Amino acid sequence: MREFLQLGFDFSIGTSLARRQGKPRGSQTRSMAQILVVAMRADTSPAMMLLRDSGHEVLFSPGFEPAIRKLDQVSPDLLISDVRLGGFNGLHLVIRSQSTRPKMRSILLDRVHDPVVAQDAERHGATYIGGTVTQQALSEQIAKLLNEAGGPQRRWPRKQPLKGLVFHVARRSARVIDISYGGIRLELPPAETIPAKFRMAIPGFEGVFRAKPVWSRYTSVGSISCGAELLEANPQIVAQWRQLVDSIHGGA
Repeated sequence: MREFLQLGFDFSIGTSLARRQGKPRGSQTRSMAQILVVAMRADTSPAMMLLRDSGHEVLFSPGFEPAIRKLDQVSPDLLISDVRLGGFNGLHLVIRSQSTRPKMRSILLDRVHDPVVAQDAERHGATYIGGTVTQQALSEQIAKLLNEAGGPQRRWPRKQPLKGLVFHVARRSARVIDISYGGIRLELPPAETIPAKFRMAIPGFEGVFRAKPVWSRYTSVGSISCGAELLEANPQIVAQWRQLVDSIHGGA
């Protein structure tokens, strides 16, 4: 018999944004890296297109200033940033993080190859990819840099609920694909849009959790797969979310 959790609309979370790739049991946690992608738009970012099914925990920041705030909260294994971020330069994220995130690797993506920016990136230890960014070239650089760093330093295991777990999000039922301390991945019925932010309330469990979708896409059966990122900074609310995750029986 399926178990259900009913949730009120308005939900927020931070999650590993990836689908399992048939990896052996027990290897998933070790292979996950936390990657921060910075671009003006997620739907046109080559990195987001590549990483959404990579098996890594992917965070997204829409521009320079949101990325600064995100880097004050997390310590990603890898930063992938567009060079051109409106009036800002993604290289400055690399420079700013060198003293506080010395183990973080960086990739800078540029629409056109700029030899000056390439030289500056090399001087500050970042990998520069200019011109046409192919998924193969980007994938190879990501694997290379994570391998050089000795793999991820810390990861949150994801749980796949052993029994059907359904949230009610925006008046729709959403099936939980996997859940972690960082967030959640859901499967929703078809819809034209997904709210920019949700709030999730669980009857019988104390706490209301704010979240925003980081990515969404249609599945082969027409439903929507959505990964949402935790927005909460309040330690008490974060602790409540972790208590919820711990209470769910599931496989890694």
